[in-house]
Order: sequence, then structure tokens, then C-alpha cells
Amino acid sequence: MSPQEVEMSEANPLPSGGHIIIGGGATGALCAVKLAEAGFKVTVLEQALVGNGSSSRSAACIRAQFGVPETVLGMVYSEQWYTDIHEHLHTPADQREQVLVANGYLFLWEDPESVELWNRKGRRVTEETMRQVRSNVDMQQALGLPVELLGVNEVQARWPHLNGEQMWRIGAATWCPTDGFLKHDLIYMLGFRRARELGVTVLENAEVVSAKLEGGRIRGVYLADGRLVEGDVVINCTNAWGPRLSRALGGMELPIKPIKRYLAFTPKPVNVDPEGWRKLPMTIYGMGPGRVAYSRPDAGSLMTGWAHDADPDPNFTSEDQDRIEAGFNGKVEPPYSHLMINQVREFAPSLVPPTNEGISMTCGYYGDTPDHSPLIGWDEQVDGLMHACGFSGHGLMHAPITARLVTELVKGQRGEVQLNGRINAPLKLGSFAPARDFSHVESHVL
Repeated sequence: MSPQEVEMSEANPLPSGGHIIIGGGATGALCAVKLAEAGFKVTVLEQALVGNGSSSRSAACIRAQFGVPETVLGMVYSEQWYTDIHEHLHTPADQREQVLVANGYLFLWEDPESVELWNRKGRRVTEETMRQVRSNVDMQQALGLPVELLGVNEVQARWPHLNGEQMWRIGAATWCPTDGFLKHDLIYMLGFRRARELGVTVLENAEVVSAKLEGGRIRGVYLADGRLVEGDVVINCTNAWGPRLSRALGGMELPIKPIKRYLAFTPKPVNVDPEGWRKLPMTIYGMGPGRVAYSRPDAGSLMTGWAHDADPDPNFTSEDQDRIEAGFNGKVEPPYSHLMINQVREFAPSLVPPTNEGISMTCGYYGDTPDHSPLIGWDEQVDGLMHACGFSGHGLMHAPITARLVTELVKGQRGEVQLNGRINAPLKLGSFAPARDFSHVESHVL
């Protein structure tokens, strides 16, 4: 340590004891609030600045239309929590901006009988696709989700802008009006404001490099500058960084693959009705293997993303998060951005400009797991180490239920936790355990 760092350390001594959260995104913020409310002493450590990771680069969508019942239950809880976020976080009246925009989520499912679809393993998609859609809707409705199964004619009657040349491919659609999108920066900013009010210590530029272990039990973590932050429970909320942090702390090998994802932004079209634009839902076009574009309004732009095959990047850096690679930036023909904008144009030509000019792009990392569900639970190798990461692109929307589950586990709860609200149902605390067989795959992943 330099003399300046020693002086700073003595003037601002590091906390001792309590619970340590590593990661300064939405998950870390809401876990800090929930644990502090439960009476625990909490310290948050962020290797850079708050919001450095995926939370600030997210498409910021939220939905309960998932194929795994446990995820549906958790996301209904999260949607209700975000609706009431200012009550939960005791936000001052002059800062109470809407966080969840409930414009709904519309999945357009391609009819396997009308177009040759192939999945990523080279097998043709059959009627099983549509059977699975109907089965998921039945499950979601049984849990109380107000989801509808619609035919293509009803879709076009409700959303006339969906009149592109490829709409004939759509065999069915699923629609849930309580889904929508979030204002991501407000979530972690308001979360950490409340956490500090509750006495949480938030340290930025505090990179964790190793653990202090005693007899297989974690007793603290060491920072890159050599300082020790003592604590009896450490919670890994670093998502795409999760596997390398677990290894650094002596923990289990986490099956998380960091995968780069891109978002494109095109100017709001001048010929779109303002009221229609304000109510424009999050729309997923032509749900079928290998070609899934989606879009939603983002202030004065249309945000578009696209699910695509990508190689994992386990050694990425913070700077890599914003690096637009060749083929994605418009300098290669056809660039990735043009391909996904073109797919939106195939279904909704009025939403994007007639030419692919004026496109801007951002990117970040998913922390993808084999079954596309998160890892939330205790490490199997180090006592006192917990993981809450691997959200497969859904960390922001999961944050409220993640914070609830983490807190219940820290409190020593086992079995089930009762979720009250729009759906009153129990959720098994072991549903997202880091060690599982990963056979119950979440299919609704973009």
C-alpha cells in the first residue's frame, strides 16, 4: 500500500464482522437493503463503481412468462415489488419516478407447419413447439398469471403495426399485460441510497482477490490493495464474474458462461402515433430457433436485441463490456445490427426507418447457466459463502426475489418461503441451488 492508501485506510477503517456482498449492481443493492432490514450488518464491495456490470447495460425488461413454475412465481413477486418500489425503499417524494413500465410482453411464435425451422442442434422443430407453448400458458394461468393465448388475427387487430410480410408465419402469440420494462439505473441508485440509510457500508474500487479461511469457514475477504474486510457470510452477486470470484474464494466451480449480447437503437419513426408509441409492448418476433429479435420503446429510440449463438468469454474485462466487435458495428456486410433490425422490419415495418442508417449499439455480458435459471444458494465447499448470480440475462428482473431468497437463506430458513401478493404461493428455497442436475431447462430465454 502506498502512504496515501495507508492514510486513507486509517481515516476510514474497513468494517469488521457482519455480512459482505460482492457486486454493486441491482442484485447487490436489493440484497443489501433486505439484509439490513432484517437486522444484519452489511458491507458491499464493488470492484469499480456502482452499476459497473450488467445492470447498467441491461435491456431492462421484466416478465413472468417463463416455462419453469418457480421462475413464474418469483417474477410475479418481482413485478409487484417493482410496482411498489418506492414504498419498499422509502423513496423521498421528489424522487418517486415510475420504475416499472407495464406495457406488456408479446411473444410471437412461428408456426412450424408454415416455415422450415431448425433448432441449434440441427433437428427440425415440430408441433411439439406449439404444444409446449400451450402447456406453458396452462401452467402460467393456473398460477394466476393473466396471460392470453392469441391467434394472429387478434394480434393484428390489437396491434395494427404488426402487418409485415412475415406475419403469415405466426401460428400463435402469448400476451401478458403485467409484464413490461424497467428503468435500470434508478433501481441500483435508489437501492444503494436506501441501503446507506440503513447503515450499509458501500465501498467502490474495492476489488476482492481472495478469502480469509479458517477450517473451511470464510472469515473475510482480501482486497487487491492487501486490506482485509472481515465477515462471517460472503455473498457473490457478481453474475458474469461469478465463476472467477468463486474460484478466488476457494468455492465451487460455478457453471456460468459469460456471453456477449448486443442492443441496437434506431430513431423513433416520425409516422408512429404518439399514444401508440407510448403503449408499445415489448415484442419478441418469430419465436423460433436461431432468429429471435425483440424490440421495445426506449424514450426517443427503438431498442432492438437478437438472440444469437456466441462463444463464452470467461476472461473478459470491465473494458470488454463496451467493446463492439467486428461484424457488429456496421463496418462488415451484413453487420449484426442490420440483421436484427431487418427482422423487426419483416414483422413491424413502421417501427424502424426504411434504411439502416443512424443505428447505435451497446453491449454487455450475460452470465449464462446450463438451464438458464440462476444460482441462488450456499456454496458446497466453503461454509459461509453464498452465490446469487448466473441469471442468464434476467438479473435485473430477478433482483427483488433474489434479495428475498438470499435473506431467508441467511436467516437459516429451509424448505419453502411464502410469497404473498398477486399470487399467494410457496417457493422452495432450494429451487435455484448452485448444485443441481440442470435438467429442468428454462426455454423462454432470449
